[in-house]
Amino acid sequence: MILKLKADDFDFLKTFNSGLFYFFYTPEPQRKILINPVRTDISNGVNKKIVLLKFFQKKDLYIEVDKELNKSELEFLKNRLIYCFGLNEDMQEFYRICRRDAVLRKFYSRIVNTRIISAFCDFEALVGAIVSQNNSYRGYRIQMKLLYEKTLFRKEKFLNAEKLRKYKIGYKADYLVELARNFGKIPLPQIKGIGRYSLGLFEIFQKRDYNSFYVDCLTEKILKENYGIRKNFEEAGKKLWGNWRGLALAYLQRFFEKK
Repeated sequence: MILKLKADDFDFLKTFNSGLFYFFYTPEPQRKILINPVRTDISNGVNKKIVLLKFFQKKDLYIEVDKELNKSELEFLKNRLIYCFGLNEDMQEFYRICRRDAVLRKFYSRIVNTRIISAFCDFEALVGAIVSQNNSYRGYRIQMKLLYEKTLFRKEKFLNAEKLRKYKIGYKADYLVELARNFGKIPLPQIKGIGRYSLGLFEIFQKRDYNSFYVDCLTEKILKENYGIRKNFEEAGKKLWGNWRGLALAYLQRFFEKK
């Protein structure tokens, strides 16, 4: 079956090639997902349908679904994809900020008509936030691809640290076990391995809260070398980009990160 989503101001291939997402883990624009329209926690794999999605665009965004879905499943999938791809977001104010910004305007042609793409479920996004800690973009992509292929981000697959270490994630295996045990039970900041950096990534990329911000070595490097800012980085981000500071940072990190 084919699902069609209206996609104004959205270039799928341009977005896909930008790498600004947690959603895809293979070179092809496709992925498997767990679908359950009844529960909002879609990371538990029990009694759920595994569906392969393939994406292509002809003005609107089309998704080829390899299984027939009932009405509630189809509605759930449609709404989730609209959210993950930010298809209802009005980006005009952000575009204006980019055109005014001395650095972002150099990349404007790469920014316009694109979006960050959120993970299909919150648990998956938090796994990504932990895996990205002290990691290169290349290393993150390799490790997340392995986890996607072996676990499909089912929580029950993250309860054994020794098995997780086979995916070359080192000490982060223990953090992922803590996440699987405690996700949905206690506040995120109380889960070992979820610090300010991970929360910032989660808020920007998953909750699409573009006023969120995080400071790491690359953030400091970008602000120092391109904006002449040496301190008070969070405050500087607010002055430069207002409520869009998290999104501006997401794009800048991708443009300046070593692949």
